[in-house]
Amino acid sequence: MKVLEKPMVVGAKQKAALVSRAALVRWAIIVAIVAILEITTRTGMISQSLMVAPSEILIRLVEIVPTDRFGQDASRTLTTILVSFIIGLVLGLPLGVFLWRIPAAGRILEPFIVTGYAMPTLLFYPVLLAVMGLNAGPIILIAASMALIPIALTTMVALNAIKPILHKLSKSVSASPRQYYVKVLFPAATPLIFPGVKLGFIYSVIGTIAMEFILASKGIGFRAGFYYRELNTADMWAYIAVVIALSVLVNSVLTWLEKRIRRDMQ
Repeated sequence: MKVLEKPMVVGAKQKAALVSRAALVRWAIIVAIVAILEITTRTGMISQSLMVAPSEILIRLVEIVPTDRFGQDASRTLTTILVSFIIGLVLGLPLGVFLWRIPAAGRILEPFIVTGYAMPTLLFYPVLLAVMGLNAGPIILIAASMALIPIALTTMVALNAIKPILHKLSKSVSASPRQYYVKVLFPAATPLIFPGVKLGFIYSVIGTIAMEFILASKGIGFRAGFYYRELNTADMWAYIAVVIALSVLVNSVLTWLEKRIRRDMQ
């Protein structure tokens, strides 16, 4: 028994070493990029009208983040992202179940949904702006539609991928419809559904920031666009840095959750 456990321990150590090495390489790349940008902006190789030094961006961030204006912008953006994602999740999961449950509907509607997935929904913003006004409504609607589609499609694919034996097992034990969905279908499909949920959240972030940048009265994306139009490069890049940090944080948390779910389901 000890002989069998030894290779498994060695394999785990090798995997951990590879992960640590990859993390070190990633950090080395980030440090190198920051150093190159610092040198090129300080020496004038990159014009100050295009970008400022990372150290100056950091200084502006320290000055901007504690302000009430930044708090209001961040609150508006985060609220819009969360509301649009929740709407996309609440509508996307049942739509995916419907497409799976009624295969004919899936075959008919899937091309339309995929087309909507590929179509830039930002084009509808002027119409929504005229109907709903200059507020968070049009942004939430577009970001929610961007989140809904990948969640619905991956839910349908995940449910189709469930092994037939699980359906037979639930029938053999006379599981109720609630037990069938809650204890059989969704636990089995979760590892495949979650990547769609992750993608939906990312699209909520992208949709919100992009729409705020185009036309809004508040928000992190709006502020970056405002300083771009004002030719205030330092503050513009400070808000862009906030967007980058938010994107990295969201992706890291969702990646950790995905790994945790997959490990728990094994």
